[in-house]
Amino acid sequence: MATIIQLPKSTRNTGGAHPKKPEEPAIRCTLMVSLAFAAQPFWRRLSVPGRYSLFNLHQVIQLTMGWDDSAAHQFMVGKILYRTFAGRPLRLDESQYDERQARLQSLLDRMRFIFQYFYEAGNAWECAIELQEVEELPPGAPPEPALLLAGQGRFPDGEVADVYALDAMAATRPEVTAMLAAAEIDGINKKLRQL
Repeated sequence: MATIIQLPKSTRNTGGAHPKKPEEPAIRCTLMVSLAFAAQPFWRRLSVPGRYSLFNLHQVIQLTMGWDDSAAHQFMVGKILYRTFAGRPLRLDESQYDERQARLQSLLDRMRFIFQYFYEAGNAWECAIELQEVEELPPGAPPEPALLLAGQGRFPDGEVADVYALDAMAATRPEVTAMLAAAEIDGINKKLRQL
């Protein structure tokens, strides 16, 4: 025999529009992006809106690292790989792994477990990303762009194939591993505001 459960009026399906899903609070994430396997420290500390997609974060990483976005890339968040499926329609099973649809604020739990960025320029680069802080913004706060807060290390002009070549160059050129100057950070932040 079936049991009938009476739902309160506010949760009944009346056949009309679906009830509005409550909006997620606006957040900002502080991320530490570090070049993996480098002998010398090479990192960027970023403040990124939670509304950004992984694709937006890709653009931020490219700009702040001084890369030219000339090769394929992907993210690993938790144990899931996210990438862009450009140039063709998504299959149903791929839509959940499209970096253009994955918002940072919906990935917070997985970001605390494993968060990596792979960029296939040269012999490939790998970055470990650490979620350092999540700040909840007051309701109605205006949207702000990503910001570079600090950084250490520079990619020299010209092609550097991999982290080992970068380490070898850093041994003879100390400017490669120096902290970014305030003027450099300001210049990068002006470019970030244009994304």
